[in-house]
Amino acid sequence: MEEQSIKLHYDLVSLIPERLRPDVTELVEKTISEFKSPAITEWKGYRFPVRFDASMAEWQNSNWSPTEDDVLIAAYPKTGTTWMNLIVKTLIYFDDKELLEMLKTYLTRVHTVLERGTRNLSFLQLISFLNFPVAYKVKLVRLILLFAAVNYDILDKLPWKRKIWGTHLPAPLINMERLKKNGCKIICTIRNPKDQVVSWFHMTRNMSHYNLEPMRRHFPKDWNAFFESYIHGKQPLVSKEGEWYLDYVLSWHNYRNESNVLFVVFEDLLKNPAKEIRKIANFLGVRRSEEEIEEIVEATSFRKAKEEAPDVDRAINFFRKGEVGDWKNHLTVAQSQLMDEKIKQKLVGTDIRFIYEL
Repeated sequence: MEEQSIKLHYDLVSLIPERLRPDVTELVEKTISEFKSPAITEWKGYRFPVRFDASMAEWQNSNWSPTEDDVLIAAYPKTGTTWMNLIVKTLIYFDDKELLEMLKTYLTRVHTVLERGTRNLSFLQLISFLNFPVAYKVKLVRLILLFAAVNYDILDKLPWKRKIWGTHLPAPLINMERLKKNGCKIICTIRNPKDQVVSWFHMTRNMSHYNLEPMRRHFPKDWNAFFESYIHGKQPLVSKEGEWYLDYVLSWHNYRNESNVLFVVFEDLLKNPAKEIRKIANFLGVRRSEEEIEEIVEATSFRKAKEEAPDVDRAINFFRKGEVGDWKNHLTVAQSQLMDEKIKQKLVGTDIRFIYEL
């Protein structure tokens, strides 16, 4: 995966006229470093895994100021971040097929994760390149944002009227007061923890940088060892020591009644996509006919997303099953009961109810 990403950097830059070619040294060095020397960073006691940068999280908290047109998708890993991103951009840009295709590329999916990348890429001289035909726009976006994720200055100049961001950050690390004041819409997705941990286990097994220390000790390849690390809050997933998925859910649940926040349940989206997508459209102020909603349901189905997944996603089996209940093939009775008990204790007094089968 490392060699593939580095090669793509240089392959793509070679397509740009020589006078406009950027220096991708920083981009490549960061990619190499993240793959070969994964590091866990920390901010305010929250531990960040490799490729998620605590300094970037701190910067966005102090400086990032989205507009009322912006949308932030807040989701824990493997709870629907990418799927929701696809749904939102398809709803918003349904009438602009050319731009939609550009935004559906791999890089414009991940580049908007708030806590990833670097802010110091020297690509501003390439902005004029956005006037080129769409085929070249796609190449440019891939080049600029490939694996280095975020450059806020660049994003502000990309040709999209409504920017769609994503984050795995818990709510305490987001400047919620500023986002509400600015009118930024926030969509929080939640999924039952049993299917989430199974999906997360399979994904980490396919990611090479999780096989190196210090990541390997927190994300072992053995299922039983992985489950123990997960359930006892040993995994650094933008979390404090001892915290896990439920702590993340509760941090966002505190804002469930805010006018700029919408909760969407992964399992509801699978069961009745038209109803949920219509709800999302209404929340975003996007008007779509019933015929358009049905088209969007088909265009954004999990099956379709998996079929059209880029090679990088296929390499790590990013879109694996998208099912409800696969946990029954992995969790032992004891593991399921332990999780049930921890969920009961953690969620006491809340209205959070998870869906474990359809």
